[in-house]
Amino acid sequence: MRIYVDDGSTNIKLAWKDNGEVKTFISPNSFKPEWSLNLFSDQISANYEIEGEKFSFDPGSVDAVVTTETRYQYSLVNTVAIHHALLHSGIKPQDIDVVVTLPLSEYLDSDFQPKTENITRKKNSVKRIVSLQGNKSGFSIGKVSVLPESIPAGFNVLTGLEDDDSLLIVDLGGTTLDVSHVRSKMSGITNTWCDPKIGVSIITNDIKNVLASYTRISSLQADKMIINRDENGWLEHRLPDAEMRTQVINAIEAKKKLLVNRVLNVIDRFNGYTHIMCVGGGAKLIAEDIQKNTNIPAARFYTSDNPQFDLVLGMLEMKEGSSNG
Repeated sequence: MRIYVDDGSTNIKLAWKDNGEVKTFISPNSFKPEWSLNLFSDQISANYEIEGEKFSFDPGSVDAVVTTETRYQYSLVNTVAIHHALLHSGIKPQDIDVVVTLPLSEYLDSDFQPKTENITRKKNSVKRIVSLQGNKSGFSIGKVSVLPESIPAGFNVLTGLEDDDSLLIVDLGGTTLDVSHVRSKMSGITNTWCDPKIGVSIITNDIKNVLASYTRISSLQADKMIINRDENGWLEHRLPDAEMRTQVINAIEAKKKLLVNRVLNVIDRFNGYTHIMCVGGGAKLIAEDIQKNTNIPAARFYTSDNPQFDLVLGMLEMKEGSSNG
């Protein structure tokens, strides 16, 4: 069985085929460096061991391992996060092959050629054995393939473009911004740019800083505040203090403007594209401003209802086609 894995810093996204039907699953990253107590025997344990290190999934832990750094791509907790997602996806534990990703800055060198050493390092990292509280996780990873981030997300759009058209794919994740200018039919890559310091974590970290004098929260909890920033009832329940809510909302808006400006500055490096696609967990934060500032017609501007899955679904479609269109 082959599983496609977009192992981003904020969430692990999976896609696979089950009797011809495409299925997906998303699993958040929040792992602390110790085991947790499981009081309910009917629940799947979330205590893992890898190369003598212990981790557990804990969505509320303020001591969760930092994943918003490029080095996370080769870390022990990255491998644990992949196994955790697999174990909770509903897929029966078995021998599998996986296709994973690397940010463009890690995948390509200055000549737009694959960095063989990084790709090999990623493969070896993913193949490490993970135990589930003393027992094998049940998933044995065999062949590992590595694809660059962002580019596969545009597969469906690119196959439908005219020969002289090209697509600018803007992929904003929790840690990195990957931008790729790809020619129609995926016939070639005109230009790429990756900035490992531009990501939604710019907003996430500021929320944590604002709340530091009031309470400590995990990155996962801060991400949820960004997602639910317009839901007054949700925010009021999470932050009963009205002044604190105002500070958080103001911080989100201020850092969102900063994030948008940094993304637009990167896009200014590109020209000659005819279409734009925004993907990744931060797509909805920046899409409207990108379309407005680039003057790309709405018919040539693409964002999906759930842009977090664009990359992993594009990976699947590239490799074996999608039965659901």
